[in-house]
Amino acid sequence: MPGFVEIAREAFAFLESQYHFSIKECVDDDDFGQVTYVNIRNGVAVKLLYEFSNAFVFVFIYRLIDGQICDNVLPISNESEINCIEFNDVLSGVQKMKPAYEYGDNSCYYDGQNGMREYVSEFATRLQKYGGKLLAGAFDEMKGVEQIIKHRAREMRKRRGK
Repeated sequence: MPGFVEIAREAFAFLESQYHFSIKECVDDDDFGQVTYVNIRNGVAVKLLYEFSNAFVFVFIYRLIDGQICDNVLPISNESEINCIEFNDVLSGVQKMKPAYEYGDNSCYYDGQNGMREYVSEFATRLQKYGGKLLAGAFDEMKGVEQIIKHRAREMRKRRGK
């Protein structure tokens, strides 16, 4: 059975063919799989991360800083500059993906032969359908997501009593 990297590279091949991204890094590990794409010209990177414990594909979109992938500086505050978002935050409620186990045992995502391929392909389809502006380097959509990230950070600080 193919691993996450092979499946993700097939499903997200449009990043290379349509948006001229190149692969920067691939990792297939026992705990996770990761594929990182970069488009220096557009100033964008896409990091696909599948964590087996979460049964979820994270699709991180980065605004490159001087051609480099930079994670958001922690802790996130109202003044923080957000350079990385998780694409699921861009989507509306019904468009959002859930962890594979939330779809139930009868889901096509639980098929022993093609479940992982189906699941990863659905993330690719949504990115291709709804993420064109971000992939082209138009980060206007990040502004709304920045507020979501900052709100989530504030809520986490409240729960921790900080």
